[in-house]
Amino acid sequence: MNSLYTAEGVMDKHSLWQRYVPLVRHEALRLQVRLPASVELDDLLQAGGIGLLNAVDRYDA
Repeated sequence: MNSLYTAEGVMDKHSLWQRYVPLVRHEALRLQVRLPASVELDDLLQAGGIGLLNAVDRYDA
């Protein structure tokens, strides 16, 4: 966990992204089974990725 922090003690955005991308994929797959077939997995992954990018940008450790 300490490897996620820079010398200043701030979490690296790239490390945060890498850590939570699997969660975005998991949730997209979970949602896909509940949504109509017209909603594609790629669309869910893209929306989740955008949300994750916004969250990482706003994260203040």
